[in-house]
Parts: sequence; structure tokens; C-alpha cells
Amino acid sequence: MKRGTRAFLCAGVAALAVSAGARAQQAPDAASTAAAAPADTADMLAEIVVTAQKRTERLIDVPQSVSAVSAEALQQAHAERLDDFFTRVPSAALVETQAGQARLILRGINTGGVGATVATYVDETPYGSATSLANGAILTPDLDPSDLERVEVLRGPQGTLYGANSLGGLVKYVTVAPSTDAVHAAAELSTEDVAHGDTGWSGRASVNVPLADTLAVRATGFYRRDPGFIDDQHEKDINDGRTYGGRVSALFKPTDALSLRASVVLQNLESNGTNQVDVDPLTLKPVLGDYRQARVVAQPSDMQYRVYNLTGSYDFGPVQLLSSTSYSSLYQNALEDASGLYGGLLTGAFGVPLGASQVQQVQQRRLTEEVRLASTDTGWLEWTVGGFYTRERNAINQIIDGVDGASGARIADFSGLALANLASRYEEYAGFASGTVHLNDQFDLTFGGRYSHNEQDAVQISSGPLAGDSDYTAHSSDGVFTYSVAPSFKPNEDTTIYVRVAKGYRPGGPNVLPPGAPDAVPHQFGADTTTNYEIGVKSELLNRKLSLELTGFYIDWDNIQLFSSVDDYGVNINGGTARSQGIEASVTMRPLTGLTVSLNGAFVDATLTSDAPPLVGGLKGDRLPYTARFSSTLAVEYQRPLSETVDGIAGFSWRYTGDRLSAFDTSYGQRHLSAYSQVDAHAGVTFGGYRIDAFVRNLTDSRGILDVGAAGSALDGNVTAAIVRPRSFGATLGYRF
Repeated sequence: MKRGTRAFLCAGVAALAVSAGARAQQAPDAASTAAAAPADTADMLAEIVVTAQKRTERLIDVPQSVSAVSAEALQQAHAERLDDFFTRVPSAALVETQAGQARLILRGINTGGVGATVATYVDETPYGSATSLANGAILTPDLDPSDLERVEVLRGPQGTLYGANSLGGLVKYVTVAPSTDAVHAAAELSTEDVAHGDTGWSGRASVNVPLADTLAVRATGFYRRDPGFIDDQHEKDINDGRTYGGRVSALFKPTDALSLRASVVLQNLESNGTNQVDVDPLTLKPVLGDYRQARVVAQPSDMQYRVYNLTGSYDFGPVQLLSSTSYSSLYQNALEDASGLYGGLLTGAFGVPLGASQVQQVQQRRLTEEVRLASTDTGWLEWTVGGFYTRERNAINQIIDGVDGASGARIADFSGLALANLASRYEEYAGFASGTVHLNDQFDLTFGGRYSHNEQDAVQISSGPLAGDSDYTAHSSDGVFTYSVAPSFKPNEDTTIYVRVAKGYRPGGPNVLPPGAPDAVPHQFGADTTTNYEIGVKSELLNRKLSLELTGFYIDWDNIQLFSSVDDYGVNINGGTARSQGIEASVTMRPLTGLTVSLNGAFVDATLTSDAPPLVGGLKGDRLPYTARFSSTLAVEYQRPLSETVDGIAGFSWRYTGDRLSAFDTSYGQRHLSAYSQVDAHAGVTFGGYRIDAFVRNLTDSRGILDVGAAGSALDGNVTAAIVRPRSFGATLGYRF
């Protein structure tokens, strides 16, 4: 790290520590807090407990950057999709082209490619592919937030406790556990009308039932019909869709020491089209209209999420043993219009006007087992040791067909122009340990290490005139050590100042190549790693009516995985280095009874520090794609009694996303994407167990661009641009007891 950068980051954190100390917590569960707290603490911000370090602890005591979005905050924001809450986290970005097809970015760690840089967990289950051979980067799980206790977003590498693909950070869905105390139930019905589009609706319901003093079951179901707002030459609102599914969880606790929890998560996400419009490749101005695209064939996508988990724990007294066994799967069946890439080629070759369709089927199946032993006393040392095993079976099938250039109808004579199947196996063993040494009442030292080893096999079979006949196999073996060290100082119970150094990794893998491939084409690509240097301060002030956080970070990214072409072979390679540095700040306050104000923002400077390979297109000094230098969110929530039985609620949020650059592109270079803002608001009443709320999203009807396609992504020399959802109005009726 450069001396000037260190001085800048340290000076910023020290200044805040002197003036106040820092920690910003998310909006609390106001209803439950008010019910449980005495009158003199009703105006305090709720104390948030997280499991970021795989043990339960106060958020303010965790020596790293963690945002915890509570169930109450999700409900207030009318969150239904990942975009509704993830982009409110400091230094977070989401690049989405279609429901279920999105890329998560934390602290600017992104250069494109097919391997994820942000890991996803559902409770104790790592979800999504760990390998770069199964499109994990763009098939980010977008779980419906119904029946969540909270979402934890860990910023910065998490390789020690969470392993692969946590180069930039981690998103952890924490679900509500069954309870044996009483019967609980809730239901909610919403409707939403989107400008320039149609109307959608959603319904959710959950119930918790104790079956005995030692056994309880909780079940949740949801259905959401998403309105469309994009038109093409054939019909209107083509990007509508539906999401439905549910969760069933059972808790068995026969003794105080033994606990068993089984859960099943099922979700289907069906989309009939993309959120893209056709734009000029240089100006990025719409060429057909503000919400229009031209496609030869429709582009539906069907995603299926399945997560099965059994977690058991036994408390031996001084230590606790935990075992988590999971099986998860992700299926995608999508149709893409490839006419921009192949239409001209096919028309010229066969002498008739042709377009092209591409069927893509992705299957990810993953078995994981984690066993860990942790100390339970609060002596001078708290420790955790564990082992981890995962096995994946993945497959990608692609079929390119020629279609009628006007109607998009499939033509039998031009079917199967290219068929490709890539089947891969990923197997990983890991051992890890972490601990916190309490040197005295004020100084702690948290540390950890993990060694991971994986073996991978892949088989690729292709046929057809565009792909050629082939049948190749490949193998790779890879191992990596990651670590974290975080000394912290607590001048008082409500302030933590820490320094953290941590390493994350993304596994390498094999390139599937024919036996006669030139020596210059790599048969294997290696793991890439990030090393994060972070200094932060968290504090709660004014009798916990104000919380602050300030974090400075510097990340070195080495051996970056990129998708490129070597001697006309499309392969994964390692090339170049990058760095990301910045500051994240958050403030949450409760200045008046019932009023909560939250403000967060980030400055992120993420650039290449060496040239990428020529066919990738990035040069030293270029900004990393889709990362805004400046971003911020302001949220205000107010609740007050209107009568003895009725409370009024109201709030708004303003999100600002600064200018960004698109992906590296050898045809057009990186395109400049203008800054944009989004304003959301809501108002309603609660009485008894009922809640009635009206809301508006994107009040100013912002038309921000999220993603820009490469050459050939649209017809007639145009390219695609994914845009934010237009202004929408809606209402919600909810009930719980």
C-alpha cells in the first residue's frame, strides 16, 4: 500500500474517532423493540446481533465491516428483490439484465468473467457454484425476502470462515427459526402499477406452530407477479414474470444441550424477457424508444432454487459441536436472441434472411458438509475450529438454431447449427480455525486461517457446423491458504476501533482443450486472490440514540481471472492486477420519538494496476467496471400515534449512484454511464395486528443504465442497455398475530 494512501485512510478514521467514534446500524425492528423496552429506552436504537464470525455477537463488537438489514427494514422498504436492499449497502452494486441474472459487486471487485466475486449463504448453506465453469457470477441467487430475520452483508474478503468466491465479500440470508413459545401467523397482500407498463401483485403468508414443548414447525409461502415495462415489435410489457415458492423449517430440541433444525427452501423465478432497451453503441441513446427493444425471438428464463439443510448442535459445556449438512441446486432454462451475433453470418451463408436463437440450460448441484467445534465460555480465548467439504456436479448445455429472420419461427433445416455440453465436477476439502484473544478489558486480537484444496474435472462435447465435432476432457488441482488478523481496541463498551488484514480467493480450474492445442493456450487457470487492509471505528452515542461507522480500506487483487481468447481458443486465463481503495461511512440516529434517520455513503476508487491481455481490452489505470466512485443512501422513517389504537407510519429514501464505466470492450472501449438517483416513499397506518401502506418506487422516474451489452447484443449494429425499473405506485395490506 502506498504511504500516501495509508495516511489518508488513517487520518480519516482517526478524525472521526476523536470527534465521536463510529458505528451505523440498520433501522431496528421498531415494533418489537417498543413492545419489549421500558419507556426510558423506547427511543434507543435497537441492539443488533449477527453471526458474521459464525458465533452470535453484537454487531458493534465485530472487527470488520458488516451491514445487517433487519426484517423490519426490509418490510419498510417493501423489499421484494435483491436490488431493493443490496444497493442500499455502502460500496455495493448490482448489475442485472433479467430477473435472476445479476452480478453482485462489493468494493469494486469486478472485471466481468464467469466466476462470482461475492459469495452467498442461506443460514449455514453456501449457495451457488464455487467454480468458474458454471456461470456463477451472473446466476446470483435472488431469494424472496419473506420470513427473513435479517440479511447480513460482509464487505471485504471472507476467505477464512466462508471460503471460495468471497473475494469482495459475502451476502448471508438469515431465516426466522421455528419457535416453541406460541402460535404465530402473518399474511400480506400487495399490488403495484408500473409506469410505461402493467400491474403486478404479490401475496405472502407464514405460520409458526409448536407441536410440543420440544418441537415446532414454521412454514412460509409466497407468490409474486412482476409487471413488465419493456415493449418489442411483437407485444408490450415483455419482461413480466412471476416468482413463487416457500420454506418449511422444523426445530427439535429434546434437551437444553441438543438442537436439530431441518429446513427446505423452494423458489421458482420465471421471466418472459429482459430489462434491456436498444441503444446506440456510442451515445447510449435509445434508438427505438425509451422502453423498446427489437428481438427476433422471445427471451424467457426459468430459474429454480432448492436448498435442503439439516443443522445439529450439541452443547458439551465448555465447547459446542455443530454439524451442517446441505444439498442445494440451481437450474436455469433460458432462450436468448443471438441474431445480432449470427444473423448476418447465417443470412450470407444460406442466402435467406435468418436470425438465431440460443438455448442455454445450466444445472448446479451441490452437497456440503461443515463440522465445527467452538468454545462457549467467555474467558481470555474464544476459538472455533472446523472442517468443510463440498462436491458439485455442474452442466451447461447450449444449442444454437437458425430461425426465420422476420417471425422468429424455428426452421427445421437450420436446427442444431451448434450444440455444446460442458459437464464439470468440483470437489473441495478445507480446514479452518479462528479465535479471539482478550488481552485485557480493552484490547482484543481476532485471527484465523483456512487451507482449501480442490480437484476439478470437465468434459466438453460439441457438434454442428458452427461448433465442430469435439470431445475433450480436462483436470485441475489447486490449493490456497487464506487468513485474517484483526486487532481491536474498545475505549468503552459502546466503541470499537479495529484494524483488519484479510485474504480471499476464487478457485482456479481446467480449460477444456483439444489434444493438439498450441502450447500458448493454458490448460489450467489459477486462483485469484484479494488482500484487504482495513481500518474502522464503530460507536454508539447519546444513550444509543446515535450510531456511527467509518471504514477505510485498500485491496490488492492479484492474478485476476479473465475470459479471453488465446490462439482463437476461448478460455479462462489469469492476467493483470488491480487495486480498490475507499472510504465507507454510515450514520443512524433517532433525534425524536418515533423518528429514525439513516445516511450512508461510499467513495470507491477501483482501477487496474497493470494491463489486461489485449483481447480483454483493459489497460493500466482503467476503472473497474460498474463501480461508482460515489454512492449514498438517505432513509427517513417516522412513526407516531394517531389515536389510542392507531399509529401512523411514513418514510422515504433517496439513493444516489454515481457515474460508472461499462465492461472492458475491444470494440467500443468502456462506455461512460451517467449518475442517477432513485427516490422511494411510503405512508400508512397500523392498528391491532393490521398494517395498510401505500408506496411509490422511483418517484422521479429515473432511467439509469445498469449494464451495457457488447457488440452484437442487439440488431442493426445497436447494443443492449439494461435500465432501472420505472416509477411505480402500490399498496400493501398486512396482518400478523
